Amino acid sequence: MKDTTLKMSHAERATCTILVVESDSVEANHMREALRNLGFGSISDAPSHHIALEKLSGRKFTHLIFDAKKTTNYPMKAWLTKVLEIDSRIIALPTSANPSVDDVFDLLVVGARGYLVKPFTFEAVDQAIVTATKGEPISDRVLGAKDRNEALVAMMMTSVDRLATVFRQAKQFETAKRALPNAMAALERAADLAHTFAKGGEEGLIESLENFCIKQSNGPATRLGRLRKRLSSTRTTEDANAD
Repeated sequence: MKDTTLKMSHAERATCTILVVESDSVEANHMREALRNLGFGSISDAPSHHIALEKLSGRKFTHLIFDAKKTTNYPMKAWLTKVLEIDSRIIALPTSANPSVDDVFDLLVVGARGYLVKPFTFEAVDQAIVTATKGEPISDRVLGAKDRNEALVAMMMTSVDRLATVFRQAKQFETAKRALPNAMAALERAADLAHTFAKGGEEGLIESLENFCIKQSNGPATRLGRLRKRLSSTRTTEDANAD
């Protein structure tokens, strides 16, 4: 998904310090070239994940772009967990030529802020970094979720609720009107993530969406739930009067 509402200024790009973790020298050179052409600041690289940990322990980086292919020495989920223990604020982006949906989602759950599929274009690199930097983090509802689809649907519906709130406020406040594009972009990103990572594909996602809405409507805390209770109460009263 291409999100054109999120942007980074030249000044913001210049202040970025990026560590590229890539064992393939050709791929590493390609990434460095892309980052330089896109105006990003200091760029360092590490030929292995082990060396990357050493560099991260000795220096602060704003962004981490790393090859997410499985290694015998360090499972990627454990490695990224270690990275975020060193620096919880770093913006981490995994890259892979053949990403497994399950593997990528596991990295998102740990704390990755997006993903980049190889071979990549300069535009794809730019969009991935900007979205990871400026977009909303993956919802806490997804982190550690036992049911992936339910978590993805919850994240999507949370975005719907936020957009509805901003839209309602935009009728009165100019600041809310300016926030509308970002609220829409957040919903689009949530929907894109749900569509990409839902188990069972589109059918699995739709089923989870239906179950989520039914569950929410049954609770008295929701407008729909309260309406259902009133209708049920009315029908009960009418039946009693008829008798």
